[in-house]
Order: sequence, then C-alpha cells, then structure tokens
Amino acid sequence: MILAAVPPYDIESRFEPGLSEESRYVWEQTENFRRKGREPISFSWRESLQGEIHDVLRSCSSPGWDGYDAEPIATDSVASAALILNALPDHIIPPSVTPEPDGEIALEWRTGRRTDFSVSISGTTLSYAGIFGGSSKRYGEEPFFGVLPAAIFGILAEYFSQA
Repeated sequence: MILAAVPPYDIESRFEPGLSEESRYVWEQTENFRRKGREPISFSWRESLQGEIHDVLRSCSSPGWDGYDAEPIATDSVASAALILNALPDHIIPPSVTPEPDGEIALEWRTGRRTDFSVSISGTTLSYAGIFGGSSKRYGEEPFFGVLPAAIFGILAEYFSQA
C-alpha cells in the first residue's frame, strides 16, 4: 500500500479578522497566542521581571515604604527598568529586581563565585558597580536611552552569560 503525503492543514492562512469588534478581538488574541507559542521558553523571564517591577512600584509607592525614610519609587525609573529588561541580551542570566530607599530600582546579578553586579536606575542614568572575585571591581555611570551601554553589556556578557 502506498500512502500519499498529505500537506499539513495550515489554519493560519485560512482566517483573517472579521468586521465586527468581537471578531477582531478574537483574531488579535489568537495572533498573540500564536506569536507567544513561537517564542522560546527562555524569553518568559522578561515577562516575570516586568511583573516584579510593577509589583515594586505598587508596594513601594508611598514615603517610608521600608519602615524608615525611603522615598517612593520613581515612575521614570520603573519605565527605564522595563526598557532595560527588553534591551538585555537573551543569553544573560536574569537579574533580580530590588527597590532602593532613594526611590530608584536596581537590577542585580549574583553568582556563587563571589561575583556581584548591580545596576541602579535613576531615570535615564544607570549607575553600576560590580565585584568579580578577588579584588577585581568595576563601577561607573552611563546614560540610558533605550540601548544598553557598552560598558554594562560587556560586564554582563563576560560574567553573567548562560551561553
């Protein structure tokens, strides 16, 4: 018996958005689902951290949120932190999100070999500091306008790459 190859049913090419508002909504949701389904699972850390950033904003939005004299988290730092997460290379170990008492947000990376790196986000200014085993230290300040500064990118690629 000879079996003929049957081309797979291509549901994506069969449907287009309808005219009603409901139909367009269903089509958009379906397209979002398909797009997400094609992304590698490793991208989900960005969404998780975006949620953490917004949780920090909600829980640290009033003066004294730390029980002392902490400033409310600045919304421009929240916006910059969200942009930084999108600018991070895919092969970088995900950071932790930390509120700072001066009203800013920090992204922090740690490994088990005495390697710590922190990027403090103050609007469009990134202050960074890292200890990389022994006496190796790097620190500085860079402007941020949507593209990760080369100094920070280099440190992340050298010490916090999953690849």
